[in-house]
Amino acid sequence: MDKKWFVIINPVSGGKYAPKLWNKMKSLLDAADILYEAVFTEYVDHAGQLAKNALHEGFQQFIIIGGDGTANDVVNGIFNSGFDTSTVTVAMIAAGTGNDWVRTIGTYKNLNAIPEALKQKNTFLQDVGEVWYQKSNQTAKRYFVNITGLGFEGHVAKKLFENNGFLKGTKLQYQIAILKALFVYKHTSLTLTVDDVTTTQTGLSIAAGICKFNGGGLKQLPSAIYDDGLLDMTVIGSMTKLQMVFNLPKLQSGSHVKLNSVNTYRGKTIKIDSDPPIYVDADGEFIGTTPITISLLPKAIQVLRF
Repeated sequence: MDKKWFVIINPVSGGKYAPKLWNKMKSLLDAADILYEAVFTEYVDHAGQLAKNALHEGFQQFIIIGGDGTANDVVNGIFNSGFDTSTVTVAMIAAGTGNDWVRTIGTYKNLNAIPEALKQKNTFLQDVGEVWYQKSNQTAKRYFVNITGLGFEGHVAKKLFENNGFLKGTKLQYQIAILKALFVYKHTSLTLTVDDVTTTQTGLSIAAGICKFNGGGLKQLPSAIYDDGLLDMTVIGSMTKLQMVFNLPKLQSGSHVKLNSVNTYRGKTIKIDSDPPIYVDADGEFIGTTPITISLLPKAIQVLRF
């Protein structure tokens, strides 16, 4: 099945936009004689199981139609499969609310360009992160391809995870969660260790990872390079929540790293502890709490270049 693509569609991504996108894309693939098998996810973490099963069936090429959470789930299925992940190709067709990963790796200019990109299969190898965290008083591991967020971001991710209302998967739901977090979230005492160098500080928001964007377009890690074998980290420290809102344009441009209340770090391994424990997300998906350890798998998966 070297030339056949396994398509995973999350039907609730982007406020149920993903199925509409797939309906448009399907006819283009058929017209271009692209071989594929398409499956819709049915429940949380289903995408990962589908990807893992597909690898065991002989597939090595995946098209993801969904958001950053769907991509994260697929990648975890691939990395938990036992296969050599560097031979696996993923093509990301963003259809979520944040769509942060593709802001770094690039996306298609229009749907008509997708079939030719699949045929050409121009790929690059990207680093993949792994984060060890706490869940139900046990240590667990999750892979990620973009950013692990803690503190304010983790709090928002948890609230989104818990909310199953009619706004589920929409930008409005995300905006409401951020607004609520501004009123209730508090600064936390942090212990940060980057390649065996330890510092302590008070933090409001922490982003650590491989690519540049999270939070629906915030350039939290402006210097991150997806294949340099290093993790970048930005810690927003003593800034008040009102100041964070005021500095939103700088967060979007990446110039916030020049502020006195913001510290940046780079290394191969990052450890974060806090008092009290704070919530953690991977690629925008809530996973657990601190303490955490983040490490890197260099150039671990093939990503299609559009």
